[in-house]
Amino acid sequence: MTERERSAGRLVLKGTILDGSGREPFSGYVTVEQDRIASVFPEEEAPAEVMSQLDSTDAQVLDFGNAYLTPGLIDIHLHGGAGADVMDGSADSLIRMLRYYLAHGTTSILATTLTAPKLDIDRALAAAFSVQQTERIGRVIQGVHLEGPFLSPKWPGAQHPQWICNPQTAWLREWTSRFPGFIRMLTLAPELEGAEEAVAYALKHNIIAACGHSDATYDQVRTAIGWGISHAVHCCNAMRPFHHREPGVVGAVLLHDELSTEINVDGYHLHPAAVELILRLKQDRVCVITDSMRAAGMTDGVYHLAGLEVHVEQGAARFADGTIAGSTIPLVQSVRNLVQMHGKSLPEAVKHATSIPAGIVKLHSKGLLKAGYDADLVVLEPEGLQVKRVMLSGDWYDPETHDFAYISRRGLL
Repeated sequence: MTERERSAGRLVLKGTILDGSGREPFSGYVTVEQDRIASVFPEEEAPAEVMSQLDSTDAQVLDFGNAYLTPGLIDIHLHGGAGADVMDGSADSLIRMLRYYLAHGTTSILATTLTAPKLDIDRALAAAFSVQQTERIGRVIQGVHLEGPFLSPKWPGAQHPQWICNPQTAWLREWTSRFPGFIRMLTLAPELEGAEEAVAYALKHNIIAACGHSDATYDQVRTAIGWGISHAVHCCNAMRPFHHREPGVVGAVLLHDELSTEINVDGYHLHPAAVELILRLKQDRVCVITDSMRAAGMTDGVYHLAGLEVHVEQGAARFADGTIAGSTIPLVQSVRNLVQMHGKSLPEAVKHATSIPAGIVKLHSKGLLKAGYDADLVVLEPEGLQVKRVMLSGDWYDPETHDFAYISRRGLL
């Protein structure tokens, strides 16, 4: 009999609930059965059957006091961390970075690739697919975000310019055949030859088509929206900027509700006024992402990103010429930054890191504390919003042992 089978029954969690919808927090209960949320309700509305379990020897009841219970955080644009990178093409590297992010409250990611030779992308996809299919912690990987190599050479950002190329639908066909249902998002520059065909193929295979690293004009982006492009990566970064006579990619992203987008609030990628502008215009069509690279969780120093040298000083990752090369923070820090640096309410900040990204990439059972949803959950300390506990699919994760356990009442605190 497994640990889960021995511990079968309803787990009752009590705390201050931030359900991911943006509503105000409330004192209440979350009940978990196996890997799903069974119910969520305010304390004053607790059903009699649940109240009777509070003293039941068969039930597991965990009272977190005034700590916040939130949905697990969802990062749809993440390259690496803890000294590892998706492009390492290594199961050990992936597991190392997943452990780091899970310990910091990120329970779902899109493992994001970089521009590189096709064989390197092949290896990265194979490793990520294997970890998702075979490792318990692989449940964190919800699929892959292909960022490159189908990008504009004028806006490479932190992508290696040597390997940038026009969209190759044949490559997409091969990857979707080898890794069915695994590619969840494709970022490309829509002005490139072959982009329309690639977008059509992506949509046919339920892949979100995104605009990024693009020199497209405003009209070209509007045309691409007609093809089915519905998202734009790291708004304002590595894309044709706004100009009053040519609104560019940025203008199209801000004006068109058909496009969702991302913001990186690490303190380096966007001026606070730009963050406020994007949030005011896009509202529930914008999520926070980290775009983190292997230096996340590491000390300052010299690192490598897709074969390029990156210097990290005081947490800022840059190439020698000053180009920003991703970030070095976990998503929970983005939530803190929205509150502490940008004056957003905690419910609003949590929403931008949970239900909104889940909606963008169609993770239909994640992003909310709601009956029937996956039991991915974070316990946040009210002071400093530090991660106290993390649950993945109904199992608590122990960052010290890197193991999962269905923790008993006696083993809580």
